[in-house]
Amino acid sequence: MSIRHYVLLATDGFINLPLDDQLCTTNREKVYIFGFTGGLLEVDGKKIKENEYLDYNDSNNWNKILDKKGTATIPGPMIWGEVGDNIYITLINIGMKELPDFMDLHTVHMHGAHVATQLDGFPESSFGVPMWENTAEAPPNATYYFHPEDPGTLMYHCHVEASEHVQMGMYGALVIYPSMGSLAKNGITKCGKCGCWKLYGEELYHIPKTATNRNFAYNNIHSYFDKEYVMLLSDIDSRWHQNVYDQGQPNPPAPFNPVDFKPDFWLVNGRAFPDTLTQHPLTPDAGSNSNLTQINYESYVHVKTNEKFLLRMINMGYQVVPWHIHGWHFMVVGKDSHLSPFLAFAEAHKHINHQLTEMGFTNTIGSGETYDLIISADDKRKVYRNYIVNGQDGFPSLCEQLNVISGIDNNAIFDIPEEPINCKDPNSIRLINYIEICAQNPKNPNDKFFPQFYPMHNHDDYKVTNNGKYPGGQLTMIQVDRPDNKM
Repeated sequence: MSIRHYVLLATDGFINLPLDDQLCTTNREKVYIFGFTGGLLEVDGKKIKENEYLDYNDSNNWNKILDKKGTATIPGPMIWGEVGDNIYITLINIGMKELPDFMDLHTVHMHGAHVATQLDGFPESSFGVPMWENTAEAPPNATYYFHPEDPGTLMYHCHVEASEHVQMGMYGALVIYPSMGSLAKNGITKCGKCGCWKLYGEELYHIPKTATNRNFAYNNIHSYFDKEYVMLLSDIDSRWHQNVYDQGQPNPPAPFNPVDFKPDFWLVNGRAFPDTLTQHPLTPDAGSNSNLTQINYESYVHVKTNEKFLLRMINMGYQVVPWHIHGWHFMVVGKDSHLSPFLAFAEAHKHINHQLTEMGFTNTIGSGETYDLIISADDKRKVYRNYIVNGQDGFPSLCEQLNVISGIDNNAIFDIPEEPINCKDPNSIRLINYIEICAQNPKNPNDKFFPQFYPMHNHDDYKVTNNGKYPGGQLTMIQVDRPDNKM
C-alpha cells in the first residue's frame, strides 16, 4: 500500500486544434478552455523531483504555482494508484488568467469512485474550493481522499456548473491497478525465486516473468496485457468556448445556452486527428520518475504481433460514441471498473473460450461510461500473406494490383506515418506505404507484410471531422509490427 498525493491546479488556457489532415499542420483554431494542471507531488512522503513546486505548504513555491495560471490542459494530469492505496488529491483554485474576475468555485469529482458523499465533489451536496485571491497568504485548498477497493478505469472532473466546466475541459483519467495482494486473493501469485506467474499454484507459461501486477486490468488472469492505452473521448462546441472567453471582454454577449450545444470538434485525449498520431505533449520525458511514466495519454497504439493490448475507453463527452476498431475483435474485460461476469466465470481456468466472452468490433460508450477492452494482435500471415504477396485462386497478388493502381494514379496509394511522430523533429518522421512493403527484400524479416496499420474511430463518421473537414476528430491508428519470433 502506498500513499499517493496529487495536487491539481484549476485554471484556464488554450488548445490549438487542427483544421486539416496534414501532419504537424500550422492551420489551427485556437480554443479557450478551463482545466487542470499539476500532478503527482509525492509517494509515501517522498517528493517527485519534477513536481516539487506543487508543495503549497512551502511559501517559496507560491509564485511558481501562480505562474501556472493560464496553462490548463485537456486532459488534466493522469491520476493512478493500486488497490489498497491511499490516494489524496489536493485542489487549489488559482484562478483564470484570461477571466480574472471569474470567481467560480471548483471541485474534484472522482467519477465512479466508491467514496463517502463528503468527498464526492458534487458541490450542492458538499463544498467547493474558492479562488486564491490573497496571494500573500497560503492558498485555500481541499484534499479529497480515495481508498480504491477494486481495480479499473475511472475518470475525474469538476462538478461545479458541470454543464459548462466539463465542456470547457476540466477532466482527466483515473486508473486503478490490482495490487499484488488483491491478485493473490484471487489465486494469482508470482514466485519470488523463479519469477514465474501462477494461478492457484499452477505455473502460467504465457505470462512473461517481466510482468508485474500492473500488467493486469483486474484481479483476473484473463485481464493480462502487454501494453495499455487510455482513450479519453470528449467533444467541443467552439462557439460555447468562445462565448465563455467573450464574457471577459467589453460588451459581453448573453451567456451560451447549453441546450444549443452542437460540437464541431471531437477529441481523443484532448486532441483531434491528425494530432492523435503525434507524440502527446503531456508524456513525461524519458528518464522521468517511474511514477510519472507508468501510464500516459499517447493515442497512437504501437504493438508487436502476438502482444495483447488494453484500451481503457473513457467517454467524457456529451454524446454516445460507437468506437469502431478495424481488423480486430476486442474482448470486454470490464465496464465502469467492474470485471466482466464472463471472465469471472472462467477465473479458475488458465485459458478462456472466447465464444463464452463478450467480444465485438464496435464498442458503444455512453457519456460517463468506461470500458476496458483487450485485443490480441494475432499473426494474420497464415491466412492472408499468400494472397497479398503471391496471389491465389486465379487472382493476381494484391501487390501486383497496387502497382497497377499506382501507375494510373500515384496519389491513390497513401503514405502512412509510422509511430512515433515527433513534430519537433520533422526529419525523424517516417512515411511508408503498402507498395514499399511489397517491395521489401525477401530476407527482410518484415516478410513483405509488416508493419500493418489499423484505424480506430468514432463510427458516427461525421465526428471524424474537424469543423466539417474530413478526416479529423476521433480517429487514430494501431501500428502492428512483426513478431519477435518467426512464424
